[in-house]
Amino acid sequence: MTADPPAVLERRLTRHADVRAVLADPRFLVPAAPAAQPGTGMAWLRGAVSRFSNGAEHACRRARAEGLLDALDPVRLRREAREQAGAELAGGSRVDVMARIARRVPVGVLATRLGVPEDRREEVVAAVTAMAAAYHLPPAPGAASAGDAAVAVLADALSEGEGLEPGLLAAVAGALVQACDATAGLIGNTLAVVARLPADLSVRWPVEALLAETLRWDPPVRLTRRVAAEDATAGGVPVPAGAVLVLDLAAANRDPEVFPDPRRFDPGRFDPGRFDPGRFDPGRFDPGRFDSERFDSGPRRQGRGGSGGHLGFGSGIRPCPGERAALALAAGVVEAALTHRLADPEIPYEPSPNLRVPASLHLEGTHTTKGPR
Repeated sequence: MTADPPAVLERRLTRHADVRAVLADPRFLVPAAPAAQPGTGMAWLRGAVSRFSNGAEHACRRARAEGLLDALDPVRLRREAREQAGAELAGGSRVDVMARIARRVPVGVLATRLGVPEDRREEVVAAVTAMAAAYHLPPAPGAASAGDAAVAVLADALSEGEGLEPGLLAAVAGALVQACDATAGLIGNTLAVVARLPADLSVRWPVEALLAETLRWDPPVRLTRRVAAEDATAGGVPVPAGAVLVLDLAAANRDPEVFPDPRRFDPGRFDPGRFDPGRFDPGRFDPGRFDSERFDSGPRRQGRGGSGGHLGFGSGIRPCPGERAALALAAGVVEAALTHRLADPEIPYEPSPNLRVPASLHLEGTHTTKGPR
């Protein structure tokens, strides 16, 4: 006989209320990364960013990142992302959005606004993509060494040969990495649904509503984890100190107690132009069984989620500090692609336990000229 390995103290939460409660409870911490000496690549970066820290250290690092991001103009970010994505899509020929736009445009726009020289933009985009692949543990095979080299590339681009304060490098790197895969997934998952619609319906809702419903219905970040710092309770069950809670954001976003018809893609529930506290226009679009004759805009009762409530950017104590920038960048790309349709309905996804990001998504232009609202 062989003995089973010790059971891991890990509990999964899927109810919206339970997930939100844990995210708002200071007794549950993020799994922290150990500190490392500057110049040691990804090990140093993970130990220096706000994402993998807690307490006063997290608050200080987060404030620095928020200062950088809050200084940016979201209107400018959106415009630049739209113009650059539009240039890639011009002509109507077949384009792989994931290969040419979904990471390259948002990261490139954000990098230049955070101090990367324009002539090093593409180099930094490649570096950030490599860093993102090695950011979470365990990294993909071969990603660690590529990520280490990429940290040095970003540091050199930001410093231009002069000394760069490590805290600033960590803040910029963290913002760019957080904007890489997750924003690409938001863009890809939105277009995977919207580009299946007839062109006259793809512009029915504001882009903001399309993104919000994608963050609820098919979020790029599926899970997050918290560790109990002391004995506590979660989901009505005792949680001992040291136990790991897996917060299933994707499942919580489809909680019928919060979102009526949770499996239906309904941008109307997030449309500020149509939202009424008692009723909303769901659109009634089922991507798996679309039939234009079934498209219905009849009113339905709004659930307790109101016009918000999705967990796409977290919640509680430490929601994502880059939400405003990420939405602006994603909105610009999606606006540029709204009148394009899927060239290949079969969309492969990257292998990941935590992220849902298309590996490729091919669009081609149409003759439709109507733009977004």
